[in-house]
Amino acid sequence: MLNIQSGTIRIDAVDISKIPRQKLREQLSVIPQDPIFLKGTIRQNLDPLDAASDAAVELAIQKVGLWTIVTEAGGLDVSMEPEDLLSHGQRQLFCLARAMLRSSKVLVIDEPTASVDLQTDQLVQMIISEHFKECTIITVAHRLQTIRHYDRIVVFGNGRIMEYGEPDVLLADEGSKFKALWDS
Repeated sequence: MLNIQSGTIRIDAVDISKIPRQKLREQLSVIPQDPIFLKGTIRQNLDPLDAASDAAVELAIQKVGLWTIVTEAGGLDVSMEPEDLLSHGQRQLFCLARAMLRSSKVLVIDEPTASVDLQTDQLVQMIISEHFKECTIITVAHRLQTIRHYDRIVVFGNGRIMEYGEPDVLLADEGSKFKALWDS
């Protein structure tokens, strides 16, 4: 979310440098590698803008498999202590529920499954593919299985685009950097 120093980033043909930063932030959902939580209740952490209905909040937390944990903690309106309440993988799922409550067209994810077990990884991938299927998803990933089913892959090196294309096309190319990463 820094100012662009050179080049252009367009979303739906709109140069994002022409959009006020706050408005741009409101249009994106971001799930960082290290989940961020606010001082407040579970509900406030799920829906910091207080835009979702109680039913939507409950449904989102159910879909990510955390409803039992929330109810055992005392419900949505108890104080949130994420380190005491949730494991790292569950914190990622919580952030996924937060993103589900927003109606963003763009989801940016930084290493969503880097530090989670295989079961949580599969759940995260299923939720992303089902709930966000109409969204543009930008994922930073070192675990390549995470992005194998994506429409396009961009391989970066030294801060520059080295390769871009469809995963199957890149994997079929013996000279592809993505294929080399996949095979390593």
